[in-house]
Amino acid sequence: MMQNNISNPPAIVLTIAGSDSIAGGGIQADLATFNEYNLFGVSAITSIVTVMPTNFDIHAEDAILLAAQLESIQTNFTLAGVKLGLIPDLEQMAVVLNFLQKLEKSIPIVVDPVLVFKEAHAPQMDAIRTFYLDHLFPLATVITPNLVEAEMLTQQKIKSPADLVHSAQVLKRNGAKNIVVKGGRRLDSKQALDVLVTERNEVEILSDPIILNNFNNGAGCTFSAAILSELVQNHNIIPAVQQAKIFVKNGISHGIAIKNNLGNVWQGANRHV
Repeated sequence: MMQNNISNPPAIVLTIAGSDSIAGGGIQADLATFNEYNLFGVSAITSIVTVMPTNFDIHAEDAILLAAQLESIQTNFTLAGVKLGLIPDLEQMAVVLNFLQKLEKSIPIVVDPVLVFKEAHAPQMDAIRTFYLDHLFPLATVITPNLVEAEMLTQQKIKSPADLVHSAQVLKRNGAKNIVVKGGRRLDSKQALDVLVTERNEVEILSDPIILNNFNNGAGCTFSAAILSELVQNHNIIPAVQQAKIFVKNGISHGIAIKNNLGNVWQGANRHV
């Protein structure tokens, strides 16, 4: 991570996502990650997420309120980067698209397509999937679906590392520039596997030994926020993703315990390793 001179103001980055009541993921994870990278994070909240041991509930904000938040941010700041997290409905997606289309074309945009939430019935989920593919992914510098989300987006099963690469390549053909598909621990009992396919068709397999704890709540949000932070600091896509993976690994290894043997990623762990 870059150590900024305190005399220089930090770059300003935006997260558009849900608020996590237990601060594992969402807005809270994004802002904590930005802070660790010496960036100043601002936020537009799409929803309030309440988390219980066996389920979670998403309480969506009105699209008009989301638009007002984004207008406030756009009026008051010049942004160096944007990250998209949970956007729970099509009305909000249209608001976000309109906002992104007005931004400077050179700033990095990271889209973490959250597709797995019980409130969305099948027809709405199909429409959301299509909106990502047709409108949001072409604007993104990098997208970061997990394995389940990649299966939904490509409508293909992922059973092997080769499938992981293939899914990223399919998404690239559909308009995404750089694609990280997060396999995590779903494909291998010993290794956490992710794959990056770049705009230049480079393929990077990212593999680390699985961490033997369950302190991974917020890992996906933290990963995508760390990728944005690396890109804002002018790192190229391959080292940006590699460093972001290290950042998340440290956060899981030294996570914050919550009940039922689970835990949150701790973004501050990187200051102590």
